[in-house]
Amino acid sequence: MNYGVFNDFWNGHPNHLPLLQLRYSEENTQEWNLINSFKILDDIFLKNNEIDLGTGIKLLLRAENWRAHLVACIAILKISKHQQNLLKTDFWEFLETKFSMVSPQILVILSIIDNDFETRAKNISKNGFIVSYYNPRTKENIKKNSAKIISSIEYLLNGKYSDIIENENGGIHSKKWKDKLIPLIESNKLSTQHL
Repeated sequence: MNYGVFNDFWNGHPNHLPLLQLRYSEENTQEWNLINSFKILDDIFLKNNEIDLGTGIKLLLRAENWRAHLVACIAILKISKHQQNLLKTDFWEFLETKFSMVSPQILVILSIIDNDFETRAKNISKNGFIVSYYNPRTKENIKKNSAKIISSIEYLLNGKYSDIIENENGGIHSKKWKDKLIPLIESNKLSTQHL
């Protein structure tokens, strides 16, 4: 798969995994850890222009693999507000056309970067959310009511969740990831502006 400027993010290691747990520890000496994943992203940002970075984020979202989607979530936090505003539509469209394990994390990102998140989220909470996507394994077009997305939205709107098997624990995934992400942003461990 072509991820544009993000092709080298993995460099033979599962550098996406620390982004899933967001455990920041300076004592972690593994070759792949959150500090190293952030450093790799920083290097990518320093070596590339904003247009190529935006194109790369779109390529990450087009992937069939949730690992690339997770990298896109962190990468969008590091670009300019202007570019975030251009890309937020891609993130919303992604939710409507892909079924991803990291949909709760994508919603957390949208709650941070999209000034219209609350309005859109209330509409989803009220009217539901259908994901229409193509399943390459079965070669079928699938429409699926996404309880996982609705559960995540309800947490992000109200700070409450009721997770059950049917909603794939969307609310708790949003809560846990946001609870770890916000301190990283606030303490500048994940610097959000390089451009």
